[in-house]
Amino acid sequence: MTCERRTRVWRGGATGEHDLPLSELPKLLAEDGTLTWVDLLDPKPDDVQELADAIGLDKHTVEDALGERERPKAVRFHDYFFVTCFTVEGMAEDDDLHRLSIIVLPRAVVTVRLGNDFPIDTVEETFSADDDLVRLGAKALLHAILDTVVDDYFEVMTRIDDAVDDLESGLFDQQHAGPAIARKAFTLHKRISRMRRVTLPMREVVTTMLRRTDPEHHELLPYYEDLYDHTMRVAEWSESLRDTIESVQDTNLALGDAALNNVMKKLTSWAAIIAVPTAITGWYGQNIPYPGFGEVWGFWFSTALMVAIAVVLYVAFKRRNWL
Repeated sequence: MTCERRTRVWRGGATGEHDLPLSELPKLLAEDGTLTWVDLLDPKPDDVQELADAIGLDKHTVEDALGERERPKAVRFHDYFFVTCFTVEGMAEDDDLHRLSIIVLPRAVVTVRLGNDFPIDTVEETFSADDDLVRLGAKALLHAILDTVVDDYFEVMTRIDDAVDDLESGLFDQQHAGPAIARKAFTLHKRISRMRRVTLPMREVVTTMLRRTDPEHHELLPYYEDLYDHTMRVAEWSESLRDTIESVQDTNLALGDAALNNVMKKLTSWAAIIAVPTAITGWYGQNIPYPGFGEVWGFWFSTALMVAIAVVLYVAFKRRNWL
């Protein structure tokens, strides 16, 4: 798979050139009033190294940008920021999480995507349509990217929340309770755990960028404060869903124990009822004289006695809801 590279330039808030070669980047980085966005999709180490050589990136940045299991974080390297996070789609399965690394320079933003699920075209169109936001530079473009990432978190959490609601609705359905509920709850718990590992560190990322917002770009503060609020909400949502799914699992186990106890009560009750005729026939099977021994009425008496006691036990157990 070859690396896909895109370049977009804005000059003075207006759209400029597209798909420039990397050799032009040093010149663009030194030019006032420009903003450049370089996007790499599924790059090889040589592709990232070529970019690093062109704009002077630290070797640790190259390593972190290509690592698939890096934790979401925001780190300052010399005169640029390195931000990494995860994009999520679908239902937060393993294949639905993809790394997104963002390098924020004074006049440029570089994104390294490991997976093609991020709506880069939508972000580009939305950002380009707001001239005032474009004039705010690289930190404004970073906000647009992170805001889209967090919005995708909300969509995924909404789908998971709906699945949890459906699971709760079927919890007391005898046809689907038990192992089926346990399997679904376990699957949802894994998805929620993945979302927690993605969303909780994002609070630190947004907080870091909020603190590092330049005083001359104070117009960006409300944007990042709003993004921080969204990040907090989605993180709290993941925590709430985790508690809910754990409650569902506990309730399902309790219902299983209750069902087992109910079965044991029924088995014990029927065993007691069946024991009555066994005891009476065993008594009448003795080879010694007893009332009704050798008489027809003795047979009918023993039969009536078995039926009567069995009925009494059945009624008694039924009243106690054991049957």
